[in-house]
Amino acid sequence: MGNENWKLGHRKFLIFSYFLFLISHFLFLVFLNSCGNKGEPTLKSYEKPDPPSNLTAVHRESEIILSWDFRKNKEKTIKGFYLMKSMAPQSPLIPPLPRRDREGPKVDGNRSREGRGEVEKIFLKNTERSYSDKEFMIGSKYWYKIISQNLKGVLSIDSNIVEIEPKEPPPVPGGFLFKVEYDSLTLTWEDEGDGIFYNVYKSDKKGVYSWSPINTEPIKGTSFKDSLNIRKTIFYKIRGMRGGVVRDEGPPSKEIEVNPSEFVPASPDGLQAIATEEGVQLIWKEAPETWVIGYRVYRRIDKEEGFVFIGETPVPAYFDKEKPTTRRNYRVTALGPSKEGIAAEIRDVVFVPYR
Repeated sequence: MGNENWKLGHRKFLIFSYFLFLISHFLFLVFLNSCGNKGEPTLKSYEKPDPPSNLTAVHRESEIILSWDFRKNKEKTIKGFYLMKSMAPQSPLIPPLPRRDREGPKVDGNRSREGRGEVEKIFLKNTERSYSDKEFMIGSKYWYKIISQNLKGVLSIDSNIVEIEPKEPPPVPGGFLFKVEYDSLTLTWEDEGDGIFYNVYKSDKKGVYSWSPINTEPIKGTSFKDSLNIRKTIFYKIRGMRGGVVRDEGPPSKEIEVNPSEFVPASPDGLQAIATEEGVQLIWKEAPETWVIGYRVYRRIDKEEGFVFIGETPVPAYFDKEKPTTRRNYRVTALGPSKEGIAAEIRDVVFVPYR
């Protein structure tokens, strides 16, 4: 009997132990999963972050505008950027000699030492892609580069180095005008002197412009042709610039607003009328403007009543079914996006039967 009790107690002990094992294993898995949500402790977080690329500089009026590229999906992996500036000619920002496991310049406060001289260090947020430097002198040389810093403080390799020597900006371009042509828009302005090129800026918002002009190369002349969009109001400005690897741009011209709703077509040319017993066939030349959407036709029989609208047509022809037994006059206008042009007119149209 005692042996039976011992076996039963031993069996209960084993069942209880196995139950405790299952609970502990479950808690271990829960703990491991919660730790995994915080991020696995690997050496990846201590690797060098991706560097910024394509650093460029533009001198515009009283500022040097620097811009660079960095992938949007990598922003959360870095604290931000360090823009490094060297003041020439004492301390050019030369690329450092290769060194094993280099983690970037040693920094102290707002300045650091790199290469052979002192370098200013400017910290920028990880969402920034540009910086405006207003601390410079015309005629002096400056060197810039930019690096990124990850969440563990590790610095990336260097971006490309930009060298800039700001020159005196050119004057404001004058006489800025536009002309709507067949299927395009031509901008013109006055020449501001030898050695000055021009950049054209375009926007669909008044007063808000990109730093990049729409022309792919600096413009040597005093005109620029752009495509025409009759469905949207567009704004333009131009800036003079001095030639060179780095742009030295002056103040902008006045802003031009190109509003298609204000376009007024020219008067239809070559209006003719052929009177028959059945009615009057009107024909004219097609409007040269691609943004003309149709034509409107008016007729006057009674002088006191004046001209009366009788129809609209998308083509340069219209047939009036009113029999021309009495004299009448016709007017035809071209219709722009929202406005009519000046009317073309033909008078004393009447059918005269042969005898």
